[in-house]
Amino acid sequence: MGTPLLFPFVQRRLTLGASIAFPRGRPGRKMRWLTACALISGAHQAHAQSLDYNAFEQLFGEPVTTSATGKPQRASELSSDTQIITAEQIESSGAQTLPEVLRMVPGLDVRQYSMLGANVSVRGNDAAGGSRTLVLLDGRQVYAEGYNYTEWGVIPVSLRDIRQIEVVRGPNSALYGFNASGGVINIVTRDPLHENKSYVHVGGGSLDGFNGEFVASHKFANAFAAKLSLNGLRSSEYAQRSWPNIKSQTSTLNAALELRGQLSPRVEWSLTGTIDQERGPFWLDVGTYVNSRPFTKSMEGKITADTSWGLIEFKSYQNSFNNSISSDISALGGVFPIAFSYNLETTVSQLSDTITLNSQNDLRLGVEYRYSSLSDHQAGVKLASGYDMLAAGSATWDYRILPKLTLTNAVRVDALYVPSFPSLSMPELPLSAPKHYLEPSFNSRIRYDAGKLGVFGLNAARGIQLPALFDFGATTVFGPAIAINNPSLVPSTTINVGLNYSRKIEPINANISVALFAQRTHNMLGTPFASNYTFTPPATLTMLPQNYNRVDDAGGEIRVDGKTNFGLAWDLAYAMAAVRDTNQASMVNFQRQTPVNSVIGGFAYKLGQVELSAHARWQSHYQDVSADFSTFRLNNIEIKDFVTLNARVGWQFDKHFLLSLSGDQLGASALQETSGIHIQRRLIGGLTARF
Repeated sequence: MGTPLLFPFVQRRLTLGASIAFPRGRPGRKMRWLTACALISGAHQAHAQSLDYNAFEQLFGEPVTTSATGKPQRASELSSDTQIITAEQIESSGAQTLPEVLRMVPGLDVRQYSMLGANVSVRGNDAAGGSRTLVLLDGRQVYAEGYNYTEWGVIPVSLRDIRQIEVVRGPNSALYGFNASGGVINIVTRDPLHENKSYVHVGGGSLDGFNGEFVASHKFANAFAAKLSLNGLRSSEYAQRSWPNIKSQTSTLNAALELRGQLSPRVEWSLTGTIDQERGPFWLDVGTYVNSRPFTKSMEGKITADTSWGLIEFKSYQNSFNNSISSDISALGGVFPIAFSYNLETTVSQLSDTITLNSQNDLRLGVEYRYSSLSDHQAGVKLASGYDMLAAGSATWDYRILPKLTLTNAVRVDALYVPSFPSLSMPELPLSAPKHYLEPSFNSRIRYDAGKLGVFGLNAARGIQLPALFDFGATTVFGPAIAINNPSLVPSTTINVGLNYSRKIEPINANISVALFAQRTHNMLGTPFASNYTFTPPATLTMLPQNYNRVDDAGGEIRVDGKTNFGLAWDLAYAMAAVRDTNQASMVNFQRQTPVNSVIGGFAYKLGQVELSAHARWQSHYQDVSADFSTFRLNNIEIKDFVTLNARVGWQFDKHFLLSLSGDQLGASALQETSGIHIQRRLIGGLTARF
């Protein structure tokens, strides 16, 4: 932003620079460094409406984020529970989808069920759909709360337009709301007001695959910018083998238009619209595939003002998620057709004010209102409909006790109301019971910078996970299945404590980070269809959404990464998530379904115009589930430990053009990662033109 907006704030924060080491160089550069450090160390006025990620990253030589505490922070100031994946790392990974990028993050478990379908969970407690992980795109929720899962193929983002992906491991409900009980993944795209980067990318290869991206970004004036993003993928699906009921082709097409501008030097606005469509197999958490056709759209508006009352931000958005799933299930000598569709509408309004109380204290206050509605149809006949309403209030206090000692506390209270619903398929039944929940959550972190000895941190949190809106519905019949309303269903609560440590290893220009955690979750929830089900002859399947008692977790991550002076970047990490599920008799068991150990390593090397990179991940065995429709039972399928190996070579033959060849899952011709489709080896070539 312009000088008139920043100068008063810099004057208030200038004294903070005394504790920050200057980079060597000209005095002008030192002054810019001092100014930026003052901004980052201060309150939310630091990002002057929209945070200029690019400018700060160039000044500090490291990324900046607001995901961990809600205020701008340098990557080196974050706890070890948070990791930032940069645009450079995304490109060097050779990944074609977001889950492929996230696979190389320690503490994340990525299960790939199809070309576009994957489950991503944080630190164990795996459930189909990754129901405990909140996924955001530029702060907007793309997590489908009606069924508590994320449809990765319809997230409207082009991979090469991502500035960074911010991964926060552990409960963050006090900062992000009830869906963040396991962790947060925030995908940050490039801001057209600060980065005019346009490009075209085309690629293709194995399995008749073709993909393309087009991003046009232009700053028309200091007060207005626009960005259009289009991307798509079409491919044959991985070999179906024992899954003949799913189609052999998969595709996705996404579009987004973003407008940003300034009404005055202190007031900024933005308007974003997206539309997305996908075709492909979807892994239901009952242990089988269906053919899925999700269609989504969204609209978001935001206005931010730097006032004498603080930095005030108002944001409102609406997500529309429609999906049609179909399949023919062969069972008991017959064929049961599935033709199920649903529509989920979510409207969210958020208002926050960030205030600098004095040189040591910043306060952020926020309120939120959310309205969600869900309707289900079977073969065109309406089965059920319902809605819920949520209101929340939050406060985040950042207290710099000493120049090197900081305490951050966040609290939030969520109030949810779910009314009674009639059963449209069984009108003789009584109404479902209304629900009223009032749930507090908190996050507390203390950080001490001991200089050469490293940075030490301690954190504690209480996270909340609400049942899916589908689970609150009345008893519903669809085909041969009956979903029973469970009036005793309650939110799950997670208490988490953690220790973290990080320091720079000067002799080898490397960094080491260690994060340890222990947590206990009461009344664990899965995704809607992950419940144990019962079969009543001759052909009735009964599902009862339920809580899964207590689950305990302990473990952590250790990561070492570095960069040499001859262009070699490398990293090595180990993660452990030991889960104890007290309900050993259940077929849905989070202990058996979580791999305990994983090791991740990789490198990226630039030699002139040539780029080389490779990344590998080993993970230990676990059990997945698969449906046996001959007996209508869930079977546990043991997945042996396996290694995933990806590699990429790139040639920057012109300053505007890059040729690349990527190999995905190079270790075996077909790899069993789940109880579903085996993942095949792929080679993908690409050409990127930047302008």
